[in-house]
Amino acid sequence: MKKVFIVLKEDVMLYPPVLTILNILSSLKVQVSLIGVYTDKEGKAKYESKGVKFIDVDSYYENDSLLTKLKKQLKFRRIVKKTLEESELTNEDRVWIMGSENICLLSSIVDKYPTILHFFEFVESKINWKYQLLNPSYNPENTLKKALKVVCCEYNRAQITKGIYQLKDLPLVLPNKVIVDESELSKVPMDIKPMIDDITQKTKGKKVVLYQGIFLDEERRLEEFCEAISHLPDDYAFIAMGKGSKMYEHLKAKYESDRIIFIPFIRPPYHLLVTKLATVGVLSYFPRRGPIAYTINPIYCAPNKIFEYAKFGIPMISNDIPALKYVYMEYGCGECIKYPMTTENITEVIKKVMDNLPTYREGALKYFDSVNVKSIISEIIE
Repeated sequence: MKKVFIVLKEDVMLYPPVLTILNILSSLKVQVSLIGVYTDKEGKAKYESKGVKFIDVDSYYENDSLLTKLKKQLKFRRIVKKTLEESELTNEDRVWIMGSENICLLSSIVDKYPTILHFFEFVESKINWKYQLLNPSYNPENTLKKALKVVCCEYNRAQITKGIYQLKDLPLVLPNKVIVDESELSKVPMDIKPMIDDITQKTKGKKVVLYQGIFLDEERRLEEFCEAISHLPDDYAFIAMGKGSKMYEHLKAKYESDRIIFIPFIRPPYHLLVTKLATVGVLSYFPRRGPIAYTINPIYCAPNKIFEYAKFGIPMISNDIPALKYVYMEYGCGECIKYPMTTENITEVIKKVMDNLPTYREGALKYFDSVNVKSIISEIIE
């Protein structure tokens, strides 16, 4: 049986698309192992029951010192290499390294095993000094060219990656589509259920405009959406859901009310129980000043949330960027807000979507069905 080792030092609970990959791999005739961290004990047990093996490594914490982080990364590298050496891999097996930091840290793996390199973001050839310290000889172009497969999350990023690193083949594109068994959502853990019940009650009879995801000051502008709710009828509510940050706390302190509701991070897939309450889904991606990646990643974004919204037939609105605009144009599942992104322009787009809600909902479902991740994953590991 083919062996596939997923390598990711970050907590897989924070990466719903990786959980989808585990789901799909476990349904194929392969032996799946994850070398990394999965702090959701209940979720981990579920995957173990499907045959997924976990090789645990140390978790990373925000307050870890730089020295502690470096020590953990070196230990992680030792565990990965030892595990692979002891597994007696053949040319039929696959090592799937996820994330640019892990690829840098483990670049020598491509010389020994059939390796898949999976980039969550576009990354420039200049390496962060902390990782260069751990791997001074790392050469991104050479590493990518030696890999069996290179994977990107978005088509334009794949084209740019091919050009910059002069790759022979275009990287495979695996969109961040989340696949969840509906039966999972019917069994809500007791620590989450009160929160879901509360938000369901608060939004009963409301038209819900939802933002879910991370909160980044410059890139994910949300202040205008909070302001826009006061320009809409009283039966509209805005929900902001995601992992806390300074931006999250600032917005919460300034705007929280009966109509603007803040929800902390809910571990996947149970965050989808909030998603399905939405009438309209918000995406916000703005380029920042700095390295070119600060522009490429937002304008060619690859959000999980676009598929999470689409799964439930939820139309989307966003600022005007290519990666989203062309999806809306092709599938009729959303609208871009014209510049400048004022409260007036936001409310205008929301009203436009609401006036044609059935059409946009149909387009969202059509978009969700347009991507066959099982087929793509099968191609990646072949």
